[in-house]
Amino acid sequence: MKPKSPVRWGILACGEIAHEFAAALKNCPDSVLHAVSSRDVKRAQAFADEYEAPRVYGSYEAMLADAEVEAVYIATLHPFHLEWIARCVRAGKHVLCEKPLTMNLRQAKQAKKLADDNRCLLREAFMYRHHPQTERVVELVSSGVIGKVRMIEANFCYNSGEQPESRLQSKALGGGAILDIGCYTMSFARLIAGRANGRLFAEPLELKAVGYLDPKTKTDMWTTAVMRFEGDILAQTTCALKMNRENVAVILGDKGRITVEMPWHCPGTIRIELDEKGSVQEIAMPKLRPLFAYEIDSFTNEMRGRPIAADAVAMRFDDTLGNMKALDWWRAEIGLGYEADAVR
Repeated sequence: MKPKSPVRWGILACGEIAHEFAAALKNCPDSVLHAVSSRDVKRAQAFADEYEAPRVYGSYEAMLADAEVEAVYIATLHPFHLEWIARCVRAGKHVLCEKPLTMNLRQAKQAKKLADDNRCLLREAFMYRHHPQTERVVELVSSGVIGKVRMIEANFCYNSGEQPESRLQSKALGGGAILDIGCYTMSFARLIAGRANGRLFAEPLELKAVGYLDPKTKTDMWTTAVMRFEGDILAQTTCALKMNRENVAVILGDKGRITVEMPWHCPGTIRIELDEKGSVQEIAMPKLRPLFAYEIDSFTNEMRGRPIAADAVAMRFDDTLGNMKALDWWRAEIGLGYEADAVR
């Protein structure tokens, strides 16, 4: 049987994260970078030259008209995700869209319907959720090595300084900590709470949050949410754009704890501390491939009719919907709304 040719990818927008994606494609034998698009054709050409893409487009529309592009990676700012998901699937392209998939749950449901109506695969790009490190953490939780899970803590914070017009802080550009990085911490809490209860993921039964909204940008610069899940598992998720802290994830059980160093930019180290034995075990995860390569392979496998394994930690669409719902709840708690929330 003749092997299938690599999936031909097009990259829509050439920002920083698109560079990481393009670099990872080189490590994916079932994928190839076919086309690059940007509103600035010179920028697109420079990007294509760096990553050896044979086709360059000075508009997103022109790339979507290329019949040889099979899958599109959307790397625009998140207020524009829904629009370009719609245009991609209507052009018959499968879509891997950078997180958060959309601005809110309503838009995510709309995006899913558009993809289904056009018989296209749509997935949200959460790179850490496909990495072997996350799989190993889930295996440890499921094995009961730290007993019954009691609490989950997850942090993602950095200091972006004063840049109110940037995509990180501007409300018009979808700025704010929750949508940019809080989505990681929420997805981790939901993943671990679910696996602790024998399911793929879980939804919070209660959620309370506080946060600071910048008086100029009206977006969240630092915020914390606390949640209760089934089994009386509590979780605390913190994200910030104007302060630094140790970005770790901690899972506390009745027999010990698991600390994940570098949970988002894998690989890092997993530390297991057992209360009764007083023992500490460290698992240093090896860097075998670029971080983004795992999500690319997961997506192309689905495209080729090879579904995600039943117990895999990869993002499924029902997981995306649950995460968007929880992020909406978190934002509502601190009074953070966007224009997209008012559109019906």
